[in-house]
Amino acid sequence: MSEPSAKSFLKLLERSGIVAEERLKSSLAKLSTKADGKTINLKDLAGHLLDSGLITQWHIDKLLAGKYKGFFLGKYKLLGHLGSGGMSSVYLAQHKISEQLRAIKVLPRKKVADKSYLDRFYLEARVAASLNHPNVIRIYDICNEGNTHYMVMEYVDGTDLYELGKKSGAFDFNSAAKFTAQAAEGLVHAHQQDLVHRDIKPANLFKTDQGLIKILDLGLALVNQNDSQSLTVLHNEKVMGTADYLSPEQAVNSHDVDSRADIYSLGCTLYFFLTGHPPFPKGSLAQRIAMHQSLTPKSIYESRPECPESLVKICEKMMAKDPVDRYQTCDEVKTELMALVESGELENIATFAPEDALIEKTSSATVSATDSDTTLAAIKSVEPIEGSGIDPGFDDRPSPFNSVNDASESEKKQRIAPPPPRKRRRPPPKWVVPVAIAAMFIILIAVLTLVSFLA
Repeated sequence: MSEPSAKSFLKLLERSGIVAEERLKSSLAKLSTKADGKTINLKDLAGHLLDSGLITQWHIDKLLAGKYKGFFLGKYKLLGHLGSGGMSSVYLAQHKISEQLRAIKVLPRKKVADKSYLDRFYLEARVAASLNHPNVIRIYDICNEGNTHYMVMEYVDGTDLYELGKKSGAFDFNSAAKFTAQAAEGLVHAHQQDLVHRDIKPANLFKTDQGLIKILDLGLALVNQNDSQSLTVLHNEKVMGTADYLSPEQAVNSHDVDSRADIYSLGCTLYFFLTGHPPFPKGSLAQRIAMHQSLTPKSIYESRPECPESLVKICEKMMAKDPVDRYQTCDEVKTELMALVESGELENIATFAPEDALIEKTSSATVSATDSDTTLAAIKSVEPIEGSGIDPGFDDRPSPFNSVNDASESEKKQRIAPPPPRKRRRPPPKWVVPVAIAAMFIILIAVLTLVSFLA
């Protein structure tokens, strides 16, 4: 398909309704004056409209592809595509009258065909919309236009903590604790409304340009009103969440969980902040889920030997296999982390090279760099999980996990220990050196005497 001319591009733009007629005429008059009689080509036209803020690059790309429909949803004009997932697509939008920016999440058409899914979606969306907290992204409205159903959400400038971690690596200890504490505070509010998020991970924590952490994506949230009518139960989706941050009990049944499942996932997120990677970064989805069931992650000290023991212990407790061994509320998590931040213990900690600290592996349950391949091989027999909401690659065989407590009691109680201090050799007694010198002197005299006698 050949590239349209400036004239055909302008016709498509007019048909799209993206720019109000009067504003478009005014902008074109300015461009004509600037051109001073010269021919205006497509590049000049598109560039002028873009610089004027009347259209976006996304609009230009769509118009160049010959598309002029689908730029509006109800009271909102779509400005660009922010991202997609298995559950939705998200667009940047602008209110037609107030011109305020919003993020709009659109449900996939294949889900819309099932009325029971839609009914439950609206129920859960209404509960999510009732949340009003600085650390949770607001949901302003739930709407539909024909078969298009969508949520209108708060839009803020910034980046999610997964992308930030990919760019900068592990976070400094103070930031890691503050980010986690803010997320915990937002979860306290959600849990008070009987809502369990079920998909806490770095990618669902958004850092605004002002440094505020906001929880994103309540699309997998569980409303603890009537589990028998849960959206995912109705659709035989037994396992929901993200494998790298999934609690052991959530892997068994996503509907038989409480707020402590979010605490585990937040602990795995803190582990990511401190090390730059999730607790079990290797293996297939099924293998990583199995590791969360029974294995202890590598010690944080292997990546950050200088990490304060108090922060490591908080992370360990959040990630305990048995929910009983974890913090019981996010308020406890927030309180301990903020006390640590306010103590000043996490600031100005020198970073040591790995060779400056003695790193000892903790136990046979820890997956080490040398035995990881063996461990993964041993887990290859793990069967995929039935009705998984994690990845379409899972088929319809039953879950292999019979109990949250598959790990032995000794494994449950294991904790990642800080590296022990390096053992120093005891210095030799002071008399050893002079005695050794005297002995050498006597031997030398004896040798010289023997040589003289033989001569």
